[in-house]
Amino acid sequence: MAEVPLSKALNPQLLPGFWIYSCPLLRVSVHSVFTSHCCVCALGWVKCRAPIPSMGYHTWQMSQLSLFTFTLDLCSGQIQVQIQEGPLYRVKGYPISISCNVTGFTGPPTRDFQFILKKPNMELNIISTSDPEFAYGVFSGRTRNKEIYIQRLSGSSVLLWINNLQENDAGDLLCVTLHTGGVYYGDYDDEAKLNVIADTLEALYSGSPSQSLSEGDPLQLECQVSSQTFQHTHLMVSWFLYGEEDENPRPIITLDRDLTVKPGAGFEDRYRAGLISMDKVEDTTYRLKMPQVQQSDQGKFFCKATEWIQDPDRSWTQIAHKTTTACDVEIKRIVAPDAGSFIVYLKASKGPLQEGDALDIRCSVNAQNLPGHFFSVTWLKNQQKVAQIGSSGVLTMFDKERENAAEMRAVKTSHMDYLLTIRSTRTEDQGQYQCEVWQENMNEDGTFKKIQKQISSPETVSITAKESDLAVVMAMKDAVTEGDALRVVCSVSGFKGPLSVSWQHKKDSGASFSDVISLTHEGVMKDVGSRYQSRNVQTFHSPAGNFTLELGASATSDSGEYKCIVSEWTVQSNGEMKKANTHSQQKAIIVNSIDSLMKVSLKSRTSNVPIDSPVELLCIVRGPKVSLAVRWMFQPRNSTVQTNILSISHTGEMAWRADQRNYQLSIQAQPTGAYFTLKVPRASKQQEGQYQCQVDAYQKDVQKALKNSNLLAVIVQKPVSKMSLYSPTSRLETTVNAEAKLECSVTRTTTNTSRFTVTWMFGSQMLLTMDLDAVVKFGPAAGLEMDQRIRTEIRQKQSFQLTIHQVRTSDSGQYHCEVEEWLQDPLGDWYSLKNMSVSTEMVVKEKEIKLRVQKDNRMLNITNHQAGFTIDCVIDSQSSDTSGFEVTWFKVQEEGPVTIFTARHDGTLHSAITDKNLVFGRPLATHYKLTVPQISPTDVGQYYCQVEEWLLTANTWKRFASDKSGELSIYVHTEGDSKIQINPLGITLAIAIPLICILVLVIILLSRKGHKKKPELKKKKKKKDCLWAEKNGLTLVPTSD
Repeated sequence: MAEVPLSKALNPQLLPGFWIYSCPLLRVSVHSVFTSHCCVCALGWVKCRAPIPSMGYHTWQMSQLSLFTFTLDLCSGQIQVQIQEGPLYRVKGYPISISCNVTGFTGPPTRDFQFILKKPNMELNIISTSDPEFAYGVFSGRTRNKEIYIQRLSGSSVLLWINNLQENDAGDLLCVTLHTGGVYYGDYDDEAKLNVIADTLEALYSGSPSQSLSEGDPLQLECQVSSQTFQHTHLMVSWFLYGEEDENPRPIITLDRDLTVKPGAGFEDRYRAGLISMDKVEDTTYRLKMPQVQQSDQGKFFCKATEWIQDPDRSWTQIAHKTTTACDVEIKRIVAPDAGSFIVYLKASKGPLQEGDALDIRCSVNAQNLPGHFFSVTWLKNQQKVAQIGSSGVLTMFDKERENAAEMRAVKTSHMDYLLTIRSTRTEDQGQYQCEVWQENMNEDGTFKKIQKQISSPETVSITAKESDLAVVMAMKDAVTEGDALRVVCSVSGFKGPLSVSWQHKKDSGASFSDVISLTHEGVMKDVGSRYQSRNVQTFHSPAGNFTLELGASATSDSGEYKCIVSEWTVQSNGEMKKANTHSQQKAIIVNSIDSLMKVSLKSRTSNVPIDSPVELLCIVRGPKVSLAVRWMFQPRNSTVQTNILSISHTGEMAWRADQRNYQLSIQAQPTGAYFTLKVPRASKQQEGQYQCQVDAYQKDVQKALKNSNLLAVIVQKPVSKMSLYSPTSRLETTVNAEAKLECSVTRTTTNTSRFTVTWMFGSQMLLTMDLDAVVKFGPAAGLEMDQRIRTEIRQKQSFQLTIHQVRTSDSGQYHCEVEEWLQDPLGDWYSLKNMSVSTEMVVKEKEIKLRVQKDNRMLNITNHQAGFTIDCVIDSQSSDTSGFEVTWFKVQEEGPVTIFTARHDGTLHSAITDKNLVFGRPLATHYKLTVPQISPTDVGQYYCQVEEWLLTANTWKRFASDKSGELSIYVHTEGDSKIQINPLGITLAIAIPLICILVLVIILLSRKGHKKKPELKKKKKKKDCLWAEKNGLTLVPTSD
């Protein structure tokens, strides 16, 4: 006993936990407490089949065990169960058997076994030797039907049989031997993986279901056998014969799984004599050959295939087998006509024979009731002896030369069969062959006496002269390019004499071959075809035996099949040359046109760029190496006209059609093609559109192709505008005849060089527009009248003002200031960048009527008849500084007011009274007066003036307002009136008039005070004289107004 730490006893890979695996070589004891509970193998694995006492089921960890010291000694009497080693692969539907045995046990010699199928997360009982009810439901029916059973080989060894394997039988198969008492000691179970695979084995006989042959005829049968399993398996194929008298089919011959051929019982001699053989043809065909059938061969022939697999224990197990349908073969017996006679048959090799092939001529003697007789067999060809086998077996060959060369031999293959073999035939071996057979008896002195003779029927053997070894192989490219040299080579081998060649060509499969050129065996070119008379065509022959056809410049019409006809010549006995052998080969070739091979494409990585950025266009030409002419074309955006930028001829001349300063060109030749790059250094909007390159291919100054590239759109983008627009007010209120000013300003520009166009819109109609050069054009909204009242100006660099003079109410509405920003591109063209607008609503109101005329009522008593009186008309306020006035004086009559005088706003005067001289005066702009120089009694009455205010609108005076003054009452006293007593009404008037005057004076003072608040312009107005001075009388001319 030796004490070692557990760390040395346990494998380092041992997982922590309760169950530890072992092999039954050593026993562990921990201070004699755990004795016989654990076993340790030499490799360090440990297994305990029962919980270790006092350690607990879930507390046994590696860290705890490593603290113990184990005492190890050899185990004895340990049980070991061993099932057939897995994994095992078996085929569905076939019977299988799996062995299981137990060793190392004591007690009764017979052990009980249980088989359990372990599936993921479950265990299924299959069968038990001790418990008939052991099987679970899925297996109980199969065990009762004996589809699953246990075969006991011995008390400790059994076989589990499953007669019909199913897919659900796959899993881990556990073999368990039951514990018979005492402590657990050893391994009581073992398991193997069982895999169930599909049946992919196939065997097929596709020949005739029956054949009728005669004795001595050949028989050949074939069957196809294959398997598609993923596992590595071997196939064994056997041919069987099932005769009428056979209890079981007899194996004829077998190709074993190790590819060895084994004859069946009773067929060994015929196999060794070459009368039975089996060949494997390709991968799946197995051929049975019986050159000479016998009467005993009659019956059903069939093929059986068996699939084998090698298990992990290196043993081979049959897992599948298939049997083909049978071919029923009838063998007709050849019967001698009379007892004591015989018949001779001859059979020669079938099939066409050539010089050098082997020839077998078999003679068969069919005799009855001729015991003790001997036969002498002679082979005849055209009645001439070839070979003989005497009655004593002595061989005689009548052609010693061929006998010595071992080209000919004869042998007796069986009691009644004789075989003549010519190993290498010649043409002279052909002819009619017969067998001549003598029946002989042996004399007492050992000599033979001929008794009777039989000759077989003749059989003709034909042998053709072996063809010459002359071989022709054609080699050429599958395709050439138009204009390149076309070469076709025919390589000749196996020739002995001089050679000649003829070249032929046909354009397509439906045409016939026509001659191209020939080369005689003397090396002379001739027979040039009509199509090639003017072509550079030649053919020549190299010493190595190669013939070459060469067309100097191929054309597309040269496509098609070419044939070379090579003839071998020999010298005849008379010295003349004779064509001995002729071989030909043909092959197709395509002559590709340059047009079909040339590809042109246009690409760019900078097809979408901002203005003033470079653009590179790459025209790629792929195809054969030929001279190229390139043309660059451009189609502007929104145009259907394509213009040329530049052209490069195939000879290298360059012609510019556009301004060369705006483009750059580079050319680069590479193995993959030619690259033409057109560069626009600073792109403008004019250069936006679709570009295309056109390429012409020339070969020897002849145009062969014209290709256009794809259209490539180049987009030149405007920069993003940064412009912002501002209007001081969104609503402007003014009055009629005033001057209105509308403004809009650009507060931010895209660049310092930005310029602007301005358009003023009234509603949806254009008033005026100002272009980049500040030229103003009026629009429909201005009309013939308004364009005189409006003007626009640039107050600052980026501020625009619209002025409307003498506004009217009809001018009310929405005014839009539309500003468009413009930049100049690299070509000097101005392009629009952004259009913005701001709106101002203008409201024109009528002027407020401020016209006010003094309305003081006055009374004037006149006593002096020579005196006159003045009617004043004072305007206290007016609506406009530019107002004009029309003043009319009226006298109140009973029938109504009567006009006496009018001073019109245009300065003309009109008097309605013809018998008086009236004096008009205007001491102030707002003070009008009319004087009656001398009063008369008819002048008594009430007077007043009416003022009409006129405003100038659109150069037209229009009446705006009207107002009238107070009344002036005139009284005239006669001479007698002074004597009359004072009238109380007069006294009242005398008192009221001064009071009224005082009141008028106060109003005048207040009005003057209001006038002082007017602008200085009004204060500075000069007093204008009246049209006529007061002191100058005016004689008015009556009018007929």
